[in-house]
Amino acid sequence: MIIYFHQRKMEETMKNFYTNINRFMWRHSFIKSCTHFASKFCPYVMIIFYFLFLLKMYLNRPNNLLILAFEPICVVCITLILRIIINRKRPAEKYDFKPIDGSRKTGHSFPSIHVAISVSIALAVLRYGPNMGLLLSALSIVITIARILSGVHYISDIIASIIIALIINTI
Repeated sequence: MIIYFHQRKMEETMKNFYTNINRFMWRHSFIKSCTHFASKFCPYVMIIFYFLFLLKMYLNRPNNLLILAFEPICVVCITLILRIIINRKRPAEKYDFKPIDGSRKTGHSFPSIHVAISVSIALAVLRYGPNMGLLLSALSIVITIARILSGVHYISDIIASIIIALIINTI
């Protein structure tokens, strides 16, 4: 009885959290636009910088290229497998509101592939190029926050993605 009450209270808290953020975003167009940009386009910027860094590594230190490319690929594979197995509804889908990025994707919320790959890339690059790694780490933080604020991922999706990236990149 107590567990059920606690679970129900937690569910209501999460619903209020996401619907209030969503309402706030739709009322403030500049913040909504920034969040939309960060959620949709920053992952592409991250990938472009990553490929440029891979090219630099290929030209300067080709021996490290395989490790630098292998870690993010492993993270993507593990994340995709977990998403297929778990198939969790997205906050916008569960609480019935329009996400900031306008997408109406259903399911496959856990874990966030955008966050997992951005954290993994940032960690991999940080090891071989600290300056570029710091830039990509900052971009990864922006992507992480934007995925929550846009209403497409739960906080637990984000935390799991970060943990997956950390584990793979430290092995």
